[in-house]
Parts: sequence; structure tokens; C-alpha cells
Amino acid sequence: MKDKKLGVIIPYRDRREHLKTFIRSFKGFMSNKGINYHIIVVNQDNSKLFNRGMLLNIGFKYALEYNCDYVVFHDIDMIPIQVDYSFNEYPLHLSNNFIKNDEIKIQEIFDEYFGGVTLFPIEDFKKIDGFSNKYWGWGYEDTDLLHRCNKHGIKLDYLKIKNLGNDGINLEFNGVDSYVRGRNIFDLTNDCTFFISFYPDKQICDHLRDTDEYNVFTIPGYDFSISYNSFSRYNVCIFDKNKNSFFINSKIKTNYKTNIAVTLDAKNKKLTTYQDGVLIGTVDYPNIYPYEKEEFFYLGVGKPDRNDEVQKNKFKPKFYKGYVDSFVTYNKILNDREIIEMSNSKNKKLTKNFGDYKSSENITLYYDAKSISDYKLVDLSGNNNHGEIVKCKIVNLKFDEYKTLKIPFKRISTFSLLPHKENGFYKNKWKYNATRWNQVRFMNEVKNKY
Repeated sequence: MKDKKLGVIIPYRDRREHLKTFIRSFKGFMSNKGINYHIIVVNQDNSKLFNRGMLLNIGFKYALEYNCDYVVFHDIDMIPIQVDYSFNEYPLHLSNNFIKNDEIKIQEIFDEYFGGVTLFPIEDFKKIDGFSNKYWGWGYEDTDLLHRCNKHGIKLDYLKIKNLGNDGINLEFNGVDSYVRGRNIFDLTNDCTFFISFYPDKQICDHLRDTDEYNVFTIPGYDFSISYNSFSRYNVCIFDKNKNSFFINSKIKTNYKTNIAVTLDAKNKKLTTYQDGVLIGTVDYPNIYPYEKEEFFYLGVGKPDRNDEVQKNKFKPKFYKGYVDSFVTYNKILNDREIIEMSNSKNKKLTKNFGDYKSSENITLYYDAKSISDYKLVDLSGNNNHGEIVKCKIVNLKFDEYKTLKIPFKRISTFSLLPHKENGFYKNKWKYNATRWNQVRFMNEVKNKY
């Protein structure tokens, strides 16, 4: 494959020092690699938002003129340390490992990430008609690129994600006006644990909002919530008395049958979150918001009707679309072993101890979708806090053991990062509105054809 010519395509604007550093470093790196290559820098003027996809398409046109056999689309701030740029017969994602630097935030790597540095044979890129030209500003042109590869039958790798939780009867929430309501019996000034098993369905972004949180559990007010959001993150959020928010996010993950456990350590004022028995994170909170004044808690919505206009604008209903099979709470902090046991046990009744699970006597509320009477979730704890079901369907489901996800093939490589401005996920939302517009376009119009 040494006769194959590589086109190195770099999208560029107003980063002269980065360009000088990249060109010098790249040429030095490639000096003894035996690869015939041509560097193509595509510069955009300042009259419009940056359009990375369009610049890379233009660079590809030039690569054809230079008789390149394959191309690598290369961000300017990613300096090769250990990278194999040789030809491959199908697309490869290269920017999958970065040298740690205390001064620079490391690029988040996730299963479907296809940006940064991506290698394509010429014919495959022609087959998918290149990048979309319609993403202005930061984000989603590379997500769209992976979607195009999948749509046009380009060779991709796959990842199997294990579905957890219970088969059989589930409650289906429609994302519009369905929910479950129960009496708010929870005292968050004492130790407690919340555990819920659910499957978020594909979501539609609300173009009138900056973010989308699909709340699967909420004590409203300034919401204490467990949710899946349009950033493809599982999220837990809580507020203090000064209405400051404290949140824990998972890494970027697809929607699948999962469970979330949340523990509140009242003495040390720590909130800890687990997904499928694996620790996501811990956050300290000062004095907790007075959630006890709220009359109800909800499954499947933040709050169905916000009475106060300020709250209505700040915290919209946040209806959840998907399935829930069980929800259980405890008046103690469950330990790691118990949470792992619960998370990985199918169709076990939590009213009885088993394995490392020893806390059945500490249950304060227990809903299981298999126990419904008079269109109410029966409280299996014996405390008679039955859940009022509103417009949910009762469905019988058999989940596949695994959810299969199409992902790029990866050639393990290492890069160092040049200092650059952060553009993406920042303080639980997108840093720039343009990224939100790109997200709405991809999620609604491209992926879900809405």
C-alpha cells in the first residue's frame, strides 16, 4: 500500500500559530514514515460562522485534483505522537487517545465519536456524498457523517451494550402528557437511596428550548431529578436552599435499558450516582432545597403543570418518553455491593434479600410495573403510597439481551492537544446557541426524520 497517496485536509480560520506548529510537527512526524502525502489547508473568511463540514468537502475536491487515494480530515490542534496514517480500505477513526495535560481539558471520547482525525478512502467518501454543508458553528457535522456511513452501507464496527432491568410488564410514557404521581414522603435531610430501572426511547428536541431533559423521576420545585437528556447523558440534578444546582452527568451514552441509583449522605452532604452498579460520580451540596414542602413526586415528568410563571419558563414540564419497570427508595445509604447486586439481577423481588442485597427492611416505597391495580402502581413496601397513573400504557416487553450500536472502526493512536477554546458541553448545556441549532437539526430532521 506504499504507492497510495494521502491527502491531509485541515479546516482553518484565524489560528496562525496553531497552523505553524501543526505543519512543522506533522512534517517532522511523517519524515520517515514512507507515505506520499499532500497537505491541503482550507481557509474560511470571517463573514459567517465556521462550517467545518463544508471546508472539508472543499479540501476533498482538491485531494481529487492531487490524485490522492485516501484522505485524513485533521483538526489543527491535534498533534500526532503515535499515529499510523497508512491506507485502509474502509473509514477509520484515529483521534481516540490523548496525552494528559493539566492545562488543557482532554477531548471526551465516546463510542460514536467520529470527529477530530478521521481517515477515509476516496470511494467511500464519494459514496456518502461527503459531509453535510448545513452545520454552521461547532458540532454535529461528524455525528451526521457517521449517520451517512450507516445509511449508505459503509463498513462499520459495532458495540454490544447489555440491557439490564426486568422484562415483562413495563409502563410506557408517551413524552407528551403521561406520568405517575405519588405522595412526596421523602426526607432528603436524612440518608436515603433512590433506584430506578428504565429505557429512554428516541427523543425529539424542543427547538424553543436551550436543552432537553427527559425526567424519569422528579421531586419538583427546583427539581431533584433523574433524567436522560439530548446530550445523550444520564443526569442527576439537585438544588440547595440558594437555588444553586449541583449535577452529575454520565459520559455520552446511547439510550438502552439501564438503571440509576442515587444515594444522599445527609451528614456529609454528598450525592452519589451509579449507573448499572458502576460509580458515575459524587458531588458535594451545601444546605439542601426544602423538597419536603412539595406535595407530590413524579415519574415521567418534571411537573405536569407549572403554576408559577417564572418556574414555568425556567423548568418546563420535561415529559419523558420511554419505559419504566421499577422504582424503589430506601431510608439508608445502600453500599456498593448491594447496588451492583440489584443492578445485575433480573426479575428479582426487592422485598426479599438475596446475594449481597441486604436492605429489604429499609424500603420506603416500591413500585413494580407488574403490580398494577385499578390503574395504580401498588406500593409493595406496605406504606400504601400507591402511584396514580396518568395516560401511560401498560405493555409487555421482551428486551434483547444486548443493544447493538454501529460505531467507527478505530486505529488506536495518540495525539497531544494544543491549547484551544472550549466549544462544546459547558455547565450542563451547550456553550453556543449555534451548537443547539445543529443538534436540533440532526436529532429532529436527520436522525428521527421529524
